[in-house]
Amino acid sequence: MNYAMRLTLPTSIFQLALIGFFLAALPLAAALVNTFVLIDKLSVQMQLAVRDSSRAVEASRIIMTQVLNMERSTGQYLVLRDPAVLQRYEDQRSQLAKAMTHLEDLSLTESLTGRLLQLRQQEEALYRKLQEVAGMPTKLPAGLPQKLAEEHDLTRLARPIPFEVTQMIAEESNTMTRQVEDVQRQLLWQALGLIPLALILAVIFSVLISRPLRRLGAAIRRLGAGELTTAVAVGGPQDIRELSEQLDWLRQRLSELDEQKQAFLHHVSHELKTPLTAIREGVELLREEVVGTLNSEQTEVADILRESSLQLQAQVEALLNFNAALAQRSLLRQETVELHTLLPEIIDKHRLALQARKISVHSELQAVSLCGEREQLRTLLDNLLSNAIKYSPDGGQVRFSLRIENDQARIDVTDEGPGIPSAEQQRIFEPFFQGRQPPRSHVKGTGLGLAIAQRYARLHRGEITVQENGAGAHLRVSLPLGHES
Repeated sequence: MNYAMRLTLPTSIFQLALIGFFLAALPLAAALVNTFVLIDKLSVQMQLAVRDSSRAVEASRIIMTQVLNMERSTGQYLVLRDPAVLQRYEDQRSQLAKAMTHLEDLSLTESLTGRLLQLRQQEEALYRKLQEVAGMPTKLPAGLPQKLAEEHDLTRLARPIPFEVTQMIAEESNTMTRQVEDVQRQLLWQALGLIPLALILAVIFSVLISRPLRRLGAAIRRLGAGELTTAVAVGGPQDIRELSEQLDWLRQRLSELDEQKQAFLHHVSHELKTPLTAIREGVELLREEVVGTLNSEQTEVADILRESSLQLQAQVEALLNFNAALAQRSLLRQETVELHTLLPEIIDKHRLALQARKISVHSELQAVSLCGEREQLRTLLDNLLSNAIKYSPDGGQVRFSLRIENDQARIDVTDEGPGIPSAEQQRIFEPFFQGRQPPRSHVKGTGLGLAIAQRYARLHRGEITVQENGAGAHLRVSLPLGHES
C-alpha cells in the first residue's frame, strides 16, 4: 500500500509562531555550531603548534649542546686515548641521536631536514674514525687530530640549526595567523549571510501571523461601522478560519436584526403619519374656530397642540429619511451640483431662526461643482447648519467655508458653542445619540441629523470628521469631485 505524504499546515497561531521561531533560530544555531567547530579546530592546531615549537626549540638546544660536548670529548680522546672518554662520547652520541629523532618527527623544512641528515652522516663517519683510532697503536700518526677536526666539523653543521628552527617556528606562527584571519573572515561572511536570512524568516512569519489578524481587525471594524454586506472570509491557520466563520455568522445575524429594525421603523413611521395627519387637521380646524369660538385658554392649548404636532411630524419625517438612507446602497440620480449655490438657499431657509437668536453666518465660498444627488447634498448641508445653530449662543457666529483641496470638496462648519467633548466625537454620528451639552435652542433635536448627514456623505464616497477647535464645534466634510457610482 502506498501512502502519499502531505505537508501538514499549522492549525493555530501558536503553532505558526513556534515554527517561525524554530526556522528563524535554525540558521543562528547552525552558525553557532559552525563557529564552535572552527574555533575548536583552530584551538587544537594552536596547541599542537605550541607543543611542536617547544619540542623543536628544546631539541635544537640539546643538539647544539651535545655537538659541542662531542667535539670536546673527541679532542680529549685523541689526546688521552682513554676508553672512559670514548664511552662518554657514545653516551653523548646517543643523546644527540635521540634529540635529532625528536626533531625529525616534526614537520621540518627541506633545508633543516637536509642539514640534520648531513649532521647524522658526519657524526657516524666521525664515530667510525674514532673506532678505528681505538684499534691503532699507542702513538697516532702526526696530524690525525687536525685532519679529523677539519673533515668532521660537527659544530659548523649544527650551528645554523637553532636559527632554522626559530625561522620555522616564525613561519608556523605566520601560518596560524593567516588561519585565524581566514576563520575571522569566514565567521564574518557567515554572520552577513545567516543573520539577514534569520531576519527575513522572522519577517515572513510575522507577516503570516499579523496579516490574518489585521484582516480580522478590519472585519470587526466594518461590523462596528455597520457595513454588513461584505462577507467575512479570512484565510490562515485553523483557529483564524474558525474565528472568521464565527464573525461571518455574527455579520449575518446583525444583518437580519438590521433588516428587522428597518422594517419596524418603516412600519411604525408610516403608522404614525396617518393619525398625526388627522391630529394636525383637527388642531387647524380648532384654531380656525370652524367648530366654534375659542376663548384665550383654549386658543393657547390649540397652539401648543399645533407646535407639538409639527415637532412630532418633523421627527417622523427624520425617522423616515434615516430609514431610507440606511436602505440606500448607492446614488439613485446623479447630476452636476454646484455646492456654492446651495448654501445661500439653506441659509435663507433658516433666516427666521437666525434673526430670532441674532446669530450671524459668515461664509467663504469657492465655486465648487461635483457629481452627486442634489437633494441629499442639500439635506447634508442643512443638517450641519441646523446643528451649528442649535448649539450656538444667542448673538454668536457660524462660519461656513467651501474650497477645493486635493481633488476634494472641503466644507468646514464652525460655531461658537460649547464644542464636542473628545469622548463624544466618535458617537455624535450614531443614530439617536444626544450629547451631554444641552442645545441653546428651545427645540429638542431627534438625534438623527448628523447620522443622516454622515450617511449621505458616505453615499457620495465622502466623510464627515470632527476637527480640533479651540472653542466651539468644527465639522469638516470631504467629498470627492469626480465620484460616479
